[in-house]
Amino acid sequence: MPCLSRAIRLLAVIAVFLTCTSCSDFWVSNNSIASLTVTPTTMLLKKGETANFTASTTTVGGTTADVTSTATWSTTPASSTVVSVSSGAVTANAAGTVTVNATSGGVTGSATILAAASSLPGTISISSNASSTTVVPGATFKVTASGLVDGTSTDLSSYVTWTSSSTSVATVDANGNVTVLGTANVLSTFTITATANLASTTISGDSSTFTVTI
Repeated sequence: MPCLSRAIRLLAVIAVFLTCTSCSDFWVSNNSIASLTVTPTTMLLKKGETANFTASTTTVGGTTADVTSTATWSTTPASSTVVSVSSGAVTANAAGTVTVNATSGGVTGSATILAAASSLPGTISISSNASSTTVVPGATFKVTASGLVDGTSTDLSSYVTWTSSSTSVATVDANGNVTVLGTANVLSTFTITATANLASTTISGDSSTFTVTI
């Protein structure tokens, strides 16, 4: 009886294997796509402008590939008329915000577009929730960016690239979170800069300088 029971269990496993729709139910190949990244992840566009995005995949085994020309490109919502997209080329048709997607091997990556009908900001302004521009080692705070889009003040924090002038003193991530290193020397300074993610329109960036104190 024990042998019969084991045989029945084995047959059950074989039956499941034979009826599965994909062998990935049992194992994942090193060649399977683990992620897809669309670059850049955000962009400011003015009606009529076109920006070229790229799509790249990374497999479970760590191999990367450019799939810009072979990926399926779409928008969310699918009915959006804000932009048109083909093989990574995104053209702004109207004002609004839309997500552009690239799909390959069943995996999707995306980028967000903010389109203006007529005008993007001439300059970008930075503000922070730090109580002052004098900060202590180990301090954390957040910076934000804003500007006029079609004449309306708009939060542009997600549409800029944040950089720190001295990463040995302070770092800033893609979301504007600033961390002053605990090892930062007193009276050392660092500058946080916001640079707009643009196709061709020129926008003056902005920066704020902070001094480390005790």
